Amino acid sequence: MANRSEVNLLTRLDRIPLTPRVVGIIFLLSLVWLAEAFDIGIVGPVLTTLEKSWHLASWQVGLLAIASTVGIVLGMLPSGMIADKFGRRKVILFGILWFSVLTLLGALVSNVESLFAIRLLAGVGEGAVLPMPYLILSEFTGHRRRAVSVGYANGILTAAYIVPSVVSLWALHNYPADYAWRVPFLLGGIPLVMLIPIYLWLPESPRYLLERGQAGRVQKLVESLEHEASLPHDEKLHDDVIAEMLDATPHDMLNTLKALVRRPLFGRTAMVIMHLTAALILFYILQVFGPTLLATRGVAISNSILYTGIMMLLAGFGSVCQGYLSDRFGRKAILAVYVGLATIGCLLFAFAGSAPIAFAAGFLTAFFGLGIFPVSKLCVAEQYPTDVRGRGVYIVEMAARGLSGIVTTYFIPFVLKAGGDLVIFLGIAVALVVLSIPFLVFGRETARVQLEYASAIVPGKSPERKFSHK
Repeated sequence: MANRSEVNLLTRLDRIPLTPRVVGIIFLLSLVWLAEAFDIGIVGPVLTTLEKSWHLASWQVGLLAIASTVGIVLGMLPSGMIADKFGRRKVILFGILWFSVLTLLGALVSNVESLFAIRLLAGVGEGAVLPMPYLILSEFTGHRRRAVSVGYANGILTAAYIVPSVVSLWALHNYPADYAWRVPFLLGGIPLVMLIPIYLWLPESPRYLLERGQAGRVQKLVESLEHEASLPHDEKLHDDVIAEMLDATPHDMLNTLKALVRRPLFGRTAMVIMHLTAALILFYILQVFGPTLLATRGVAISNSILYTGIMMLLAGFGSVCQGYLSDRFGRKAILAVYVGLATIGCLLFAFAGSAPIAFAAGFLTAFFGLGIFPVSKLCVAEQYPTDVRGRGVYIVEMAARGLSGIVTTYFIPFVLKAGGDLVIFLGIAVALVVLSIPFLVFGRETARVQLEYASAIVPGKSPERKFSHK
């Protein structure tokens, strides 16, 4: 039988509104993603410069484009296991320290091989950090505000991708080309300063602490949030749904990775991998090769870098809107809208014959395609019970980024030379639709229900509920 104290704490946590401290936690996790965005985002602008100054062949451009992602994929599975065993917070702190130091070292290299090695190793730290903000927010915020909380944090992440574009643009205008590309790497050490506020003020996930039997720490956290929200410390509050789901969860079965390849988690995992892969294909192609794709249409390199950054800024607004809408109307309905409009944007890009159509394509692709991630990511975290959420999220991210960020990204330079950007944008459109359909049709709706209910794996139980728009 579920521990009454645990159920009480989870019930009270679920009713906490967006207090200043909760907003502060969202802000801290946004800083984590800001650091991540800068470190990942420097690849595209740097490649645009190095391709000419180092006279790189297509295969070398492809290798440098996937270096960070290879590291991200390699770092994800062990990081997920560490997060489930030792805590979410420790993974964030160590990951930022790791990739920031290695990015600084990247400014000192002078050949393709060394730069590839540095970016690959930095990617291991990026892989540790990347899924953690939305994983923590899914475990921290109430069921009425999960998506909007992730939407704000992811909006800052996505909009932050304009920062490396602006920095690279500034460096190109102020330094010789053979030195300008080093400036973003030097500035990549700035996230080391962020370790101080994150260490001081980011709490550990309360659901993780309860799993580790540390109810006392959770009680102090919940009481401080209740005090801030002027809510009573009601130790009799009890959510029957949470209690039922905790009682029915087979905790012993979830202790090993085998749980992820058994029903029902295997089917859920496959569907969210497919959808996230589709979304990430669009992201990686535009993030890494966006400036190059625009340059093939006659746009100056400096302007193409800036335009790519503006698309990321638009995507930030799309992320926030998606969070609000999905908390109100449901995850799958809003995902379907975003997938549909992003697909139209890609098709317009493929056949754009005039400036107005190209701008419309850019808006649709940026706002809905690059802004799709809050719910795409949150749905991943909502599939898994707390026991295995870290491993589940990291395995999904590892598979999706391996397929999109390594396999797809590596072959883009060859496809671009053979078939031009028409083939690329048509391919993205097809991938978005085909790979998203299984989750949109067969996936479970997880909006506006308790996390324990959303992630339930009890046979015969379904988290489907009617939505209230009050």
